[in-house]
Amino acid sequence: AISTQAPGRVGSSGRIWAPRPAPPPGQARASALARPRATFPEAAMPLQKSLSLPGLMMIGATLPKHIDHNHARKTTFSMRLNHGPIDLLQGPRPSSSSAASADKLRDPGWRQKEQSKMMRAQPDVQLEDLIPGNMRHPRIAPAWLKHEKQVLRFYGFFQESVSDRPDENCRYRNVSFMYYMEDGTMAMTEPKVENSGIPQGMFLKRGRVPRPDGAGFVGPDDFRCGAEISLYGRTYFITGCDRFTRWFYEQNGIDIGEDQPMPEDRWQQTYKLNKTAERGGLPMSAQAMDAKALGMYQAGSPPADKKVTQFLLNDKKVLRFKAYWDDSTLYGGRIYLVVHYYLADNTMEINEAHCRNSGRDAYPVFFRRGPLAKNNIMTAYPGMLSNNGGDYMPEDLMVGQAISVWGRQVVLYDCDDFTQKF
Repeated sequence: AISTQAPGRVGSSGRIWAPRPAPPPGQARASALARPRATFPEAAMPLQKSLSLPGLMMIGATLPKHIDHNHARKTTFSMRLNHGPIDLLQGPRPSSSSAASADKLRDPGWRQKEQSKMMRAQPDVQLEDLIPGNMRHPRIAPAWLKHEKQVLRFYGFFQESVSDRPDENCRYRNVSFMYYMEDGTMAMTEPKVENSGIPQGMFLKRGRVPRPDGAGFVGPDDFRCGAEISLYGRTYFITGCDRFTRWFYEQNGIDIGEDQPMPEDRWQQTYKLNKTAERGGLPMSAQAMDAKALGMYQAGSPPADKKVTQFLLNDKKVLRFKAYWDDSTLYGGRIYLVVHYYLADNTMEINEAHCRNSGRDAYPVFFRRGPLAKNNIMTAYPGMLSNNGGDYMPEDLMVGQAISVWGRQVVLYDCDDFTQKF
């Protein structure tokens, strides 16, 4: 047996191969030339298995199965007569589900049939399905989206002491509170007053304001009309709020309180009086009116007639009332009247308002146009009357009250829109 093991090592058969002593150099060469070369047939040479294929080929051993010089890959698909395509590769048997799926391929419309079986009833299309996902309003909206652009506004003031002016010792400065519900922040502004000498405008920048006791931040529950609130060591008095703020509190069932009047300090009263005088809003005094009339006389202009002025200002302006008079005489009844008061000359006219088929005379005049005296007294002279109390004026005509028309009590119960506005 030929072994490729090194001397002194254990071979595959278990033997221990010891090294032989080396012959002299001349003797070894002579013996090698005299020894005949041995030939070993390939079939008669048993070899151990080796994992090195090139080594086997160099030794001359038989090649392993399925290994030849043709490296082409063999096909696994063939055709048989009266059978069709066959698979030469013997693989595992297909499962029942695979066979059923393959059996469906015989029908050309198998995709449509399978899709019809898998179709489900689709729900009706809603309006929110047509809106893109990034534009839909969530069912439970966050605070920044639910209360976007909603601001609670309150009005108030605080008192500031003044020590360097002789005409005032304190000053009331008006402020506006704006609470933003989207993020719980608030800001304060002070309206600007012309020539006040005070830097006004933004009083407190927008931000979250802590409570004086340190328990969180100021919220909507801290604001009430007629109550005080302390912010950063200063006390403010809240006097009112706007319409949206009051509606918001009413919708949540919270009583916010009634609006309180805004007080005015001495400086504000003087400031308003001066501004009114500058615009000419104050009435002229009697002395100024007399001086003005005297100047017109001296200039040669005729004096103005009060009646002409009244006629030019109030021409075609008539107050209209609805009234009735209860006739207490025999066969009398309630008579409905229409009262006209002419502002151009302070005269009155009363007409009867007859209904159809009333049976009364066709002429409706109850009192001819003219001044109506409140109380007429007969004098000693025949045909002469004395007016005691003056004539009726617009301020004497009130709905719900009665006027005396020559001893008849006429009750006013309604008026038109122009009369009500007047």
